[in-house]
Amino acid sequence: MEQNRVPRWGLILGGLAAGAVNGLLGAGGGVILVFLLRAALGPEAESRDIYASALITTLPVTLISALRYGGAGALPLEDFLPLVLPAVAGGILGAILLDRIHPKITRRIFAALVIFSGAFMLLR
Repeated sequence: MEQNRVPRWGLILGGLAAGAVNGLLGAGGGVILVFLLRAALGPEAESRDIYASALITTLPVTLISALRYGGAGALPLEDFLPLVLPAVAGGILGAILLDRIHPKITRRIFAALVIFSGAFMLLR
């Protein structure tokens, strides 16, 4: 990964912020990473590479956070189990579609999801 657009300390602080947000809120760290990686790699970078890098970075953070939440008793299996298989299937489908959808469209989908989520959280 060429990192000439964002200094190393910026990547470290961004990674720290992404991990903290993901651990605190259970989501959102990947959003920070996508923006950070886009800034680091520039507009010519492949969206697929940026999303894949964000996912692989959030994987250990998510696992650690889930174990911590579970250890604190905040992971009710009756709520979690019905989501697992559909989420895995959706993840596979999304990964397949990522190679078939134009990067401009995936960026718009991502932006719309961020805007919708933000508005929903603010107005709720």
